[in-house]
Amino acid sequence: MRSVTTEIEIPAPPEDVWEVLLDFSRYGEWNPFIREAGGRAERGGTLTLRMHPTKGRPVNFRPKVLVAEVETELRWRGKLLMPGLFDGEHHFLLTDLGTPEDPATRLVHGETFRGVLVPVLGMVIRRAEHDFRLLNEALAERAAARYTERVGRAVPTVGDGAPGPVGPVGTRLPSEPASEEADTPGEPTAGGDGEPRRAD
Repeated sequence: MRSVTTEIEIPAPPEDVWEVLLDFSRYGEWNPFIREAGGRAERGGTLTLRMHPTKGRPVNFRPKVLVAEVETELRWRGKLLMPGLFDGEHHFLLTDLGTPEDPATRLVHGETFRGVLVPVLGMVIRRAEHDFRLLNEALAERAAARYTERVGRAVPTVGDGAPGPVGPVGTRLPSEPASEEADTPGEPTAGGDGEPRRAD
């Protein structure tokens, strides 16, 4: 068994993070890793996901949803070809860290891999961490923008610096610094959690 865990703090409440995460029809607008998604995000439902790893070809998966607890947890599990070969359990965990005046959500995003192929697919698993982090950053920006639009106020920019002061939408207070801001063909892609069908 091997696990990959990533984490990010998002300047938006869980409500907005959850809405972005479950709005599958818009994944192509912001998600660099899961470009297409569909299905029922409810326990026992089946998802259809098209993964675009940083390295490697796009791959399709059909994982089963294990947990879909509103604004708290989304978890799915799938397999490569057959159970016990290369199984993955993928999760998004949301924790509310903020207040109504200063919203924040901790996102823990990861996957646990099991099966006889895990020891020989170490490179695939290591590349998954990079792709997960890219997804986290894009999700944070999308959720923060959604919150800003919804409540009509600016939120701190996602980045390495400490959160700056909040001003009206479209403005930046003087004390707030300007923001700056896997897999080879034929290999199964980590993070897919379902039965893959290699895309041409």
